[in-house]
Amino acid sequence: MATAQLPLNKFRVITATLASGSTTIYQENQDLATILLSAAITNVTGSIQTVTVQVQKSGSVTPYALIYNAYIPIGESLNPFPGKVILERNDALIMKTTQSGSLEVVLSVLENANN
Repeated sequence: MATAQLPLNKFRVITATLASGSTTIYQENQDLATILLSAAITNVTGSIQTVTVQVQKSGSVTPYALIYNAYIPIGESLNPFPGKVILERNDALIMKTTQSGSLEVVLSVLENANN
């Protein structure tokens, strides 16, 4: 079984700068349960930016919005998770914006091999 070699709990910090359009920030591709703990999406430009945060379930064509076209003021951050979000195998966290390089993301996750 592949999960026997994985640590039971693994905390990770993932960073990204969003390109225009859709960016997959995290995709669960092992036999893990991932808990999205928090995210800071920061506007690093001199104008208001918008972001859409979605979860793409494995096998689903339609992503589900956690937050849609949320405004992030100049120099401010947004945490799109009102609570914890769970991702299962092959689920993905996707973020969309219109201006490349305008938003930076710091995502904290807990990967758990005991799913």
